[in-house]
Amino acid sequence: MAMENTAPCDDFLMIMADLESENPVANVAAINHASALIARGKLPESLLLCRLIAGLASNLAKPHHEVIVKKDVYSILKAIRDVIISNYMNMDSACDEALHAIRCCFMDEFFRHIQHNPRMVRLWTVQDQLTALKTLCTFFRSSPENINDTSCVAAFASLMLSPHVTVVRACAGTLPSLSIVPGFAFALARAYCNLLEVFPPQSSLQISSAVLVLDRLKQISMTLVDHPRFDELALDVLGALANPNFAVRKKVLNLVVSFLTPGNVGDVLRILMNALDLAATSDIPNEYQKMLDEAITECHSAYRESIMQIILDPKYLVFINCIRYMKDIMDCNPLLGPQLLKGLLRALRHVRSSPVCAAAVWAISVCSDSLLETRGAMVAISPLFKDLLDRRDLEKLIIGGGEVEHEYMLASDCYGIKEGDAQEQPLQPWLMEMEELLFVHIGLTRQADGSYAIASSSQSSASSEDVPSLNHTDNLAFVVQSGDVLLADFVESMLSKLVDEDEEEQ
Repeated sequence: MAMENTAPCDDFLMIMADLESENPVANVAAINHASALIARGKLPESLLLCRLIAGLASNLAKPHHEVIVKKDVYSILKAIRDVIISNYMNMDSACDEALHAIRCCFMDEFFRHIQHNPRMVRLWTVQDQLTALKTLCTFFRSSPENINDTSCVAAFASLMLSPHVTVVRACAGTLPSLSIVPGFAFALARAYCNLLEVFPPQSSLQISSAVLVLDRLKQISMTLVDHPRFDELALDVLGALANPNFAVRKKVLNLVVSFLTPGNVGDVLRILMNALDLAATSDIPNEYQKMLDEAITECHSAYRESIMQIILDPKYLVFINCIRYMKDIMDCNPLLGPQLLKGLLRALRHVRSSPVCAAAVWAISVCSDSLLETRGAMVAISPLFKDLLDRRDLEKLIIGGGEVEHEYMLASDCYGIKEGDAQEQPLQPWLMEMEELLFVHIGLTRQADGSYAIASSSQSSASSEDVPSLNHTDNLAFVVQSGDVLLADFVESMLSKLVDEDEEEQ
């Protein structure tokens, strides 16, 4: 049905022509003319409404118009909407389309406003923030490519830091439905954790809101563990450690541990160790240092093999069976670590082959209860390998810092294996030596229930000292002097990962 109070068609055809022109003066004249007609309740026939609305909307998007002109356009669109709604009984499908076009226009304009002020939306009124949230959700769902618009993501993250609990809870409530948008969870986690550093929560209410959002980010992220970007998530979240609030830092560390993967655990450890070093030299509460230490220990426990990815290289295959042998024993009884660490430090001088030596060094690196204890143990044994590492450095220097091209051949000759069939070669001699080290020199015993223990009275025939000395490293000294390039490579990797730069220089 046709709208009542329609104006002469010629008037609106002229208005539309001027609105659609590239002449700013004609645009403004058309806007004023339309405003005057609509103020009297006049509209074009319903079939021309959408064209009029499109012409007005195009002028909202023109950058050369002053703010006052755009406000007039916005007022005209609201007036058109009111006239259409007041004539509800006379509306036809064209009018429905016009209302939809106006809603889309308002949303587009509001979206542009959000993009221009992404970090300021958290300071808008509660109603405007909720409208902004609804607008962003609509655009993310209908146009997933908006996830690449950093201002859109920053605006959503800013709303998650709103001082109004109503807004924060609304954000948290929408996250699960938005997690289906490719990359949304990862982009939002990065933006939110970056903002936590810039806008640290102050009140207990803001802190609880931040904890709520971090929990929800964890919830939606754990459904995406197979996503190729999941490895980056832990590193993005770690940025929020810059926030000085204790509760936020605790939640961040909990999240990071849950986001660990074999691909990111090495980088996570590096960042946590640097944070611990900084905390140790700064006026930072011991509680935070303890949290960092616990997180580092969890990293070691979760991915012992992944941390030492050097053993995954095929050329280190000869070492792996010995390491796995020891790992199987440790996994059967996690509480064995401290005693086994002391036993290994006492009995290290008894090793006679590179594979057993590498396995012992690996076990020393993961048996500690804390990072400081690990560093202490590695610093204690590092002098034992000085000659081996010096020789390795000299070889690298001779070839200009590159890899020694013949090292795999040397390893094959030394261990009596051929390239390509290493897995088929018997490792029994080294496993027998490993058993001798553990069960004879250290005093390990197998219990009736299948677990392992070291008798408290067990003493190595070597010495009662917990730290080995170069003065009595008979068998180990021979292994070191053999110049095994693979063992040197392995030990160098262990030390570089678990000893900080200052200790390495010493």
